[in-house]
Amino acid sequence: DLHSFPTRRSSDLNLCASQAWAALKEMNLWLPTLSTNRAVNYDRSGDFFYQGRTYEVVTREGVTMDSEIYLVDEAEKKVEIHASHSILKSLLTCSVERIDDHRCKLTRTQAYPGVFGFVFATFFDRRESGETSEYLEIWAHHAQMLTRSQATSTVADR
Repeated sequence: DLHSFPTRRSSDLNLCASQAWAALKEMNLWLPTLSTNRAVNYDRSGDFFYQGRTYEVVTREGVTMDSEIYLVDEAEKKVEIHASHSILKSLLTCSVERIDDHRCKLTRTQAYPGVFGFVFATFFDRRESGETSEYLEIWAHHAQMLTRSQATSTVADR
């Protein structure tokens, strides 16, 4: 079975791993801001981030990807998301790795399995690489905002 080469990027941050993980768990708040996304549609009646959660991502090109949070590993701070549109399949893994008490590494890996995935990744490599970089930037920004908000709340409580 032919597979695309995964797009993998990571970013070291001056944030604790728990804040970065909290930001990933709020991905429904920042995913719609990616320039490659037009909309993120889901049932808003409960929590967003849980294993088995389904949602749709509408790309800027108008393609709707049916997505599922396939695996959530709280201990390893890792999530695996499966998405599909017709014969195109996507496997996305995001993780937070603790470096020390005040630093962590965010990693996003996306692959497109199968022959069609290989062709897609070949022709859209630049788009996918840009999306991965932007995803990490927006995720990191959200984590920093959570950290600032938590620090403000802590000071206000004193």
